[in-house]
Amino acid sequence: MIFILKNNVRYIILLWVFLIGAGIKSQSDQSKKILFVGNSYTYFWNLPQTVSAMSLKDSIFLDTRQSTMGGVSLGQHWNAYKGLNTREIIEKNNYDIVILQDFSLQAIEKPDSLLYYGKLFGELIRKEGAKVYLYMTWARKNNPTTQKEIANVYLKLANEIDAIIVPVGLAWERARNIQPEIELFDEDGSHPSPMGTYLTACVFYEILTGKSSVGLSNRITATDLNGEKLFLNIRSDTNANFLQNVAHDVIIEAKMR
Repeated sequence: MIFILKNNVRYIILLWVFLIGAGIKSQSDQSKKILFVGNSYTYFWNLPQTVSAMSLKDSIFLDTRQSTMGGVSLGQHWNAYKGLNTREIIEKNNYDIVILQDFSLQAIEKPDSLLYYGKLFGELIRKEGAKVYLYMTWARKNNPTTQKEIANVYLKLANEIDAIIVPVGLAWERARNIQPEIELFDEDGSHPSPMGTYLTACVFYEILTGKSSVGLSNRITATDLNGEKLFLNIRSDTNANFLQNVAHDVIIEAKMR
């Protein structure tokens, strides 16, 4: 199924196939064990924990874990860079879903590496009985036109390994086009701000649960080791609603094409 997403740039992509083709588990299955593999784009502002906390709204338990290190690529994960043991973690922990996120510039500067190691991880993940999800990242603040290139590389990999795309980068692009005053970036122009992480988490929430992010709380909370409430993210009602709708609209637009 081919469809077109339109913002400032035109994409002809096989996206919805990857959102549903590999099959999200039925809604009767209310628990999933998930591993995030990536770097600081994953761990900034506690993305895995935020996604897990969001899911509790619908009495769904997403048990999210992570194998991350700042600035690393999938190749470095594969080759156990500086003691990373990602392959062993996948092999020993019986995950339902493994989410892959490569270095932020990899799709632009070294796409062949992203594709090569993405395929290796895809084979390993499927061998262990889990599903493969690809975390499509965003263009840096000072170079938004690279989003098309980033998207195409992740979509090519998804097509080759039958993975499910999490179209975070497309949601960021849409939000920036509609409300450029909304600051999704950290001051470095690369990493997410808390606002950016909230949007990213909304996209993950929809893909992993099959439910709309519209109506989620603007205050995402968890519990610390002492049983005290821990605030992972706090947005204004207006900004939370905007980000929820952006995430939802990107996925619905894909579904309708």
